[in-house]
Amino acid sequence: MSKSHLFILSNVLFLFFISDFCVAQDEFQLVNIVKQKGPVAYRDPIGAVSPDGKLVAFSDSRRLEIQSITGGISTKLANNGSIIRYFTWTPNGNLITYELGGPRKTWYTYNIQANTSKPLWPDKEAFIVIKPDGTKTEISRHNLRELTWSLDGKHIAGSANLNGRTAVIEFEAGGNNPKVVSDFEHVTSLQWNPNLSCWAGIVIKDDERYIQLDLGNPKAQKISGNIYGKIAFTNDGKSMYYASGNDNKILELWKQNLETNQKQQLTNFSKDTYAPSISKDGKVLFKLKDYRISIATVSGQGGPSTTLTGFQSEIPYWHPDGKRVAFTYGNWRTVMDDAKYPDIDQNLGWAYVNRESPAKQPDTIIRASYSEDQGMCWSPNLKWIAFHTHADKTDDLWIMPVSGDKMEQPLTKGGYETGWPRWSKDGKWIVSTTGTKQGEKMGLIIVGIDQDKGEVTSPQKLISPIGLENGSFTDVQWTSDSKSLVVEYVVDDNRKEIWCIPIDGGKGKLIYSFNSDQLYSGIGLSSNDQWIAYIAPDDQGYYQLYKVSFNGKQLKQLTFDPTDKAHPVFSPVEDKIAFSVFSYKVIFWQLDN
Repeated sequence: MSKSHLFILSNVLFLFFISDFCVAQDEFQLVNIVKQKGPVAYRDPIGAVSPDGKLVAFSDSRRLEIQSITGGISTKLANNGSIIRYFTWTPNGNLITYELGGPRKTWYTYNIQANTSKPLWPDKEAFIVIKPDGTKTEISRHNLRELTWSLDGKHIAGSANLNGRTAVIEFEAGGNNPKVVSDFEHVTSLQWNPNLSCWAGIVIKDDERYIQLDLGNPKAQKISGNIYGKIAFTNDGKSMYYASGNDNKILELWKQNLETNQKQQLTNFSKDTYAPSISKDGKVLFKLKDYRISIATVSGQGGPSTTLTGFQSEIPYWHPDGKRVAFTYGNWRTVMDDAKYPDIDQNLGWAYVNRESPAKQPDTIIRASYSEDQGMCWSPNLKWIAFHTHADKTDDLWIMPVSGDKMEQPLTKGGYETGWPRWSKDGKWIVSTTGTKQGEKMGLIIVGIDQDKGEVTSPQKLISPIGLENGSFTDVQWTSDSKSLVVEYVVDDNRKEIWCIPIDGGKGKLIYSFNSDQLYSGIGLSSNDQWIAYIAPDDQGYYQLYKVSFNGKQLKQLTFDPTDKAHPVFSPVEDKIAFSVFSYKVIFWQLDN
């Protein structure tokens, strides 16, 4: 972001947010806004200020960038994995990351000045750790989490799962002589406490969350509250910053004087503010999450969009009569709700399309639970509803009767990141996407179904299209003859393809190829099989709605407004498309200590 753009944006956001700060106006400034690529499968971008207070590192999980804290152009670092889960600064100004994918060394160290990186402790694939009772155990580098450094760089701590509990492991410089300092039911946000020269963190026990100022001392001071995200200490150890949830389950930033125990509330937004980091000269960086998503419709010929829902909702699906649209709705994507994943606030409902103003709530609630219910669709005979859920600790497709006279029941088992079910036009099959374990490519799964009885006629099986073994399938639609599938196929992080494949997994036909880095953006197929709707970025970087003809020769952009879209689906009775409209970004602010 250029300095001129940052200055303009800073003033606009300053006027909008100023009433929500509990500190003096001259004590904070906008640092950057990091936009997330999609509403599904993504999490909040992360950021941290460097020890000298001059630089800030950011990541949206795919990119890793460095920027001056005063603004200006950012520098992109060539990360080693496909997903960046965590990073921290070392006292000497190097950046340490935890990355998934790539060569799977997991932990890397970056030299910012040279823009180079290498595996951290490359000769250590596993660590022999000494437990408090003197016995030894082995922990792999891949299972090590949240590495963090003491101020002098002589001590390093990380966490790892050890027999179902979180072990806090301390290392000497270079990753040597690891030992378990303590273990808890669960602990997160490890940080060096300069005041006591020890490790502190957030302890989670049953439904209680508190900061323990010395994780190695069970009798150490505890700071209670709904505390989430990172904690941060000033270099002199006199103060600590953390985020605590209020009565509305929104995180607010707090400062606590550790000598007097006096607390000061710093923010009062309607959105989460959390994840502080502090430089040696007292610059505090924290983030504000801004997540919004709703359903809209547009003519199949393009033009202005019409908002259908005025509340948080996504993943639309048309009722066969074309008069109503189903969706996932709720209050997910807050930090406190995400911490309970997969038991999050996502429910199923629908709303009538023809209305004078956007719906303020679902016209009908289909299913309300805390189990990530998504992507419902009706059977062609309107007797059943299929949906994805995490109910009963599953990650699979389930079915429920429209009449409500029978209990919901699972259709599939053993899924991982299972997608949204789609029912064939003849009512005999349900298809979706799924993996079978973490890190595996997403495949296609099909189940035979009797739509009159709601019973499985043939068990689930994977469809393995010839020539499409190396990518991932992220969405699927049925052709009108129920013999073929149109699929969204992810080639790599920036490239997608649309294919038509037979349901027996034989060789398919490539329809269209396009650039997009939004993972689960989805596709839609018109009822006459002539057009396929998809999502791709425009020249300004906004994810817009497009359609391509089934033969791949005709292309048309349908939306042009400066908002991001996902999950297009054609109406079954008219030339209209429903889709998700979202804004997902994190705004980073600087606050002087």
